[in-house]
Amino acid sequence: MRGYETRATAMSLRVYNTLTKEKEIFNPVRPGKVGIYLCGPTVYKAPHIGHMVGPVVFDAIKRYLQYKGYEVTWIVNITDVEDKLIDAAEKQKTTVQALADKYTAEYHEALAGLGIENIDKFPKASEHMSEIIAMCKTLIDKGAAYAADGNVWFDVTKDPDYGKLSNRRVEDQESGLRALEGSGKRNPADFALWKAAKPGEPSWDSPWGKGRPGWHIECSAMSIKYLGETFDIHGGGMDLMFPHHENERAQAVALDREFAHH
Repeated sequence: MRGYETRATAMSLRVYNTLTKEKEIFNPVRPGKVGIYLCGPTVYKAPHIGHMVGPVVFDAIKRYLQYKGYEVTWIVNITDVEDKLIDAAEKQKTTVQALADKYTAEYHEALAGLGIENIDKFPKASEHMSEIIAMCKTLIDKGAAYAADGNVWFDVTKDPDYGKLSNRRVEDQESGLRALEGSGKRNPADFALWKAAKPGEPSWDSPWGKGRPGWHIECSAMSIKYLGETFDIHGGGMDLMFPHHENERAQAVALDREFAHH
């Protein structure tokens, strides 16, 4: 009976897909199971209502899918390695680790206060360097990325559909406003997968020297580890559609796979 219910649900449940701009019949990657990845906060300041919208919405979505008979795994990442966090720590004269720990704790307190208890795991970028570095290597091997001056850049010209998700042209990307000189970038819109270390910044060893990951590859590496190479639903605010989700999708396409069904 449960198998029949799941098939019936799949035929009746429709989910809006930002990529196609349409509601589509929901067919999970693995029958009876649903994988959800929701982009979590960059923990450089106190949590606010914007940080809570996604968890509140997806808490309801997970409960509904469970009611429908699905086994749901819901991941929300913690971005604890990022430019904003480094800048905030410097201004407050503290360490990146101390600041990240403080605001991660406040984030969990806010979730608890709203009764959000269904998130299965909160992976941190700082704890997944091996997966991130391995993904950078694979993208280089496939010719979709290149190393220069201790950095690794994703070559957006290798993705003919780049901009399809957000409906933007390559030249509209914010990073296109930055100068090429000294960066080692081939194209203004190329985005960082790995950033060479600067004095005083947190850094990790890599084949390209000490450095830290770019924002976009962090989420890609963590979602793959916990949900598989393709999963069902990727959530996040509209402000993340570009460049974050667009770049996550480009990385997936370069690895010859679909990033998320919805």
